[in-house]
Amino acid sequence: MPPMQIVVCLKQVLDPDGVNAYALWGRLRVDERGTGFVADSAIPQIVNAYDEQAVEAALRLRDAGVDCRITALTVGPDAAAALLRRAIAMGADAGIHVADAAGPGTDGFRTAALIAAAVREIGDVGLVLCGRQGSDYDQGVVPAVLAERLAWPFVSMAAGAQPEGGGAGALRVVRATPLGEETVRVSLPAVVSVSNEIGTPRYPSSRRMMEARRIPPVVRPARELLGGEGPRAVELAQLFIPDVQGHCEVIQGETPEEKAAALLRRLRETRALGG
Repeated sequence: MPPMQIVVCLKQVLDPDGVNAYALWGRLRVDERGTGFVADSAIPQIVNAYDEQAVEAALRLRDAGVDCRITALTVGPDAAAALLRRAIAMGADAGIHVADAAGPGTDGFRTAALIAAAVREIGDVGLVLCGRQGSDYDQGVVPAVLAERLAWPFVSMAAGAQPEGGGAGALRVVRATPLGEETVRVSLPAVVSVSNEIGTPRYPSSRRMMEARRIPPVVRPARELLGGEGPRAVELAQLFIPDVQGHCEVIQGETPEEKAAALLRRLRETRALGG
């Protein structure tokens, strides 16, 4: 029996910590079109953190005994191919770069269409893992739209996944919900979005990082996969940077009790608390 094909989707984003720091320093700028940031070289492009946790979820399935081949897939410009080397260094077997100069951007519907076309081209894929959302626009659209395009079941907010009965026909997925953990069973093929509750992804070894450089990704032009430009459902009209202001008030008091009482008085004065 051939190994199960697992596809893990990755997105390249500006480092959110760098973006936030530049915003606080007043150094973050929007480009002339008003639809993107001026990407300063000091803000690195990194793999979306949730997507790295999706790679970890795939590797844990292999660790649990699932005979599988893990393929990392990204949509974006040439620079996005660096994400695939990272995933391969972590333990993925191969990478596919859907070359799209426009990048994934804010149009999750078009990105999902490209991923669905690539998944169909791979053939016999049993599982697609995505991060729960992008850490740039935080929409979380792609996994659900992808599942709809593939006509597969979709499980969101996964904090863990294990094969049911040691086989590859179904998974038992632990979901993180506002009310606590929930365990569901999903038949494969399926799309699963992974949340940060799964834990810290493994760090690639130096040997794997060197080996990953010798495994070039398969490049598939976006126009070829879609037979043209493909659907465009979302257009970013305007991007702006809000004024970020910080104000800190130190609560005085000789003892913790006095400080707590002073804090309550201040909260009531500002009407943050009733009573």
